[in-house]
Amino acid sequence: MSILEVKNLSVKNGGEALVNNVNFSICTGKITALVGKSGSGKTLTSLAMQGFTPSNLKSSGEIFLDNRSIDIQKSRGKIFMSIMQNPRTAFNPLMSMSAHITEMLKSNGSFNKTGKAEIETALCDVGLGLEVLGLYPHQMSGGMLQRAMIALMLLSKAGFIIADEPTTDLDLVVQSKILELLRTLVNKNSLGMLLITHDFGVVAKIADEVAVIDKGLLVETGTVKSIFAEQKTEAAKELIKAHLSFYEGGGK
Repeated sequence: MSILEVKNLSVKNGGEALVNNVNFSICTGKITALVGKSGSGKTLTSLAMQGFTPSNLKSSGEIFLDNRSIDIQKSRGKIFMSIMQNPRTAFNPLMSMSAHITEMLKSNGSFNKTGKAEIETALCDVGLGLEVLGLYPHQMSGGMLQRAMIALMLLSKAGFIIADEPTTDLDLVVQSKILELLRTLVNKNSLGMLLITHDFGVVAKIADEVAVIDKGLLVETGTVKSIFAEQKTEAAKELIKAHLSFYEGGGK
């Protein structure tokens, strides 16, 4: 088992801390959900840990893989890969899926080591066939693009996934299928996943561990079962209440 640890991660806008000394870990074979309402700092946390801190902000902190400090810029695409909220923004509309795969494999140095059979296996694992290699993004549905992004992640052989609201822009049926796919791949390939979400319904379906963030602070952590059984902070209670209200008629 490998462990990716985020230590003392902070993001500041001048003297204002937008994310303040956040610490958590992601283990292979498990899904850790970073949960918070809009503006809580969850997405900013994921951006900072990938080296994508907005230019007007300053980030600090360290990331360790199995107790060894890692260089974020050199690790992106090799140790961890991201799955974006809107899959259409992740692909160049002028490039085919085959070109996207080639570009990714060249960027992480595995182009000459990856054969057609391995590409076919990755596509098959996400429910796609070789025919998608000739397609362009505009010829594919949102669900197909999200599956293609997950296939790219598999081909990168990164051990960890950072998924920021990966199903928000998909319809409910496709959402459910993508979540099931992610859970299956985490189990099958012993991947570690950080799931960024505001939705405890998503957490309940696929996560193992939960970290609740509020106003840039990590306020509560625990297993999914323990957090649902008892919330120790108002932030966690509000998020659970929002989830339960859907089933009590609030989401109709």
